[in-house]
Formats: sequence, C-alpha cells, structure tokens
Amino acid sequence: MFDILMVCTGNICRSPMAEGLLRHLLPTELKHHVRVSSAGTYAMHGNRAAPHAEAVMARLGIDISGHRARMVSPDLVRRADLSLAMAQEHLTTLRGMLLFGKSSVKLLTAFSTDPDQQDRDVEDPYGGPLEMYQASLKVIQPAAEGLVEWLLAQPGITEK
Repeated sequence: MFDILMVCTGNICRSPMAEGLLRHLLPTELKHHVRVSSAGTYAMHGNRAAPHAEAVMARLGIDISGHRARMVSPDLVRRADLSLAMAQEHLTTLRGMLLFGKSSVKLLTAFSTDPDQQDRDVEDPYGGPLEMYQASLKVIQPAAEGLVEWLLAQPGITEK
C-alpha cells in the first residue's frame, strides 16, 4: 500500500476534510493501493470532526462522521510514503520528527491544480462559521485533485 498522511493542528477540520475528499476522489484503480489517514500536531485523541467540517463534506456526499482525531507521531510520519501538511507550521513539525530530510513531506497545496494556490497554507477554519470551512475546502479540493493526477502518474503504486 502507498500510505498518505494528512496533517493539521487538531485533526478535526482540515486534515479529516482532506482525508475524506482524497478517499472519495481516488479512482477504482487506486482505491486498493492507496491508504489515506490523518493526524494532528496538537490533537486531542478521539475527538470527532468539527460539525461544520462534517456538514461541508456531507454536501459533497462524503461522510466523515466516523473520524476520530489522533496525534501525529514520528512513527506515523516514517511509515507514510507521503506526509502532507495543511500549513507551513505543520510542515516544520513533520520535518522535525525525522532524523534526516525526507522528500515525501510536503504541503498539500504543492499538488494544487490552481497555480494561485500552490504552496500556500490551508487556513484553519476552527471556531469559525460554515463559510470558513467552505473556503478551506476550496483550497483543499484542487490540491486533492492534483494529488490524484500525481498518483496516477507514479509508476509502481498499483504494484505496492
């Protein structure tokens, strides 16, 4: 399996939204070869996804109500083939968990199909209105779509 780890702060807003969306977007030929999970740099283990995160995803037909937050760890980052940070602060934390640099630690938006959004942070909607979650999704979605394109172009993923 090719393991992808999405990382944000509390693992209740951005990373579960990105996780759910990527799982939803994976084409049939990748579904059994790519595993997507998420974690947070300051997660309270077991917390549910934020209600607005669930609502925004439900509008797309994606159910993240079963999500439970967990704390990111060096072991999770080392096991992942690709760790994707929602913001620069998470990228710094992830890189600090590794003894040596790892090219598979990136910002999620590095994959964005929208050039104006490449390598920018996904703003944290926590505590804000539904519109803030929708705005975060507008940044996450083209990145997730670009990630699917990248995955399809990678030789060997379906052989893992």
